[in-house]
Amino acid sequence: MIVYRISNTAYNNDISGTGAKLMGARWNSKGVPLLYTSQFISLAVLEMLVNTNFKDYGIALDLMYISLPDEQSITAIELKHLKNNWKDDFEYTRYMGDEFIKQKESLLLKVPSVVIQEEYNYLANPLHEDFKKIKIIKTKSFWPDERLFKI
Repeated sequence: MIVYRISNTAYNNDISGTGAKLMGARWNSKGVPLLYTSQFISLAVLEMLVNTNFKDYGIALDLMYISLPDEQSITAIELKHLKNNWKDDFEYTRYMGDEFIKQKESLLLKVPSVVIQEEYNYLANPLHEDFKKIKIIKTKSFWPDERLFKI
């Protein structure tokens, strides 16, 4: 399976989950590593748009094509199993992500996107024994369309 990630060009070879570990995010607490990727390039763009301010970036960005091993088990969190206000309850989603990391049962956690709930982000556990099977297969410069800033 191929998934996508947009990254600062300076970190386009880093899939360690360190950025999420340093900052914390929706599905992980600060101090817990997690690699965030998206099912589609367009979803990766939307996730980047809502989670950062492209205008303030002032940096070069790359689109990363990442290969996930097909034979891996995936823990899926389905929308219908989440509580109603899950989008606003970071403590709730972080708890689920942190537990996924600690348990190390699956390499991948499939979660609905807050932006488009019918599409998914695939989160990879850097502490799982098969994490080394995840590979960057291609990177290329990414320049967002300026019209995105006017939305």
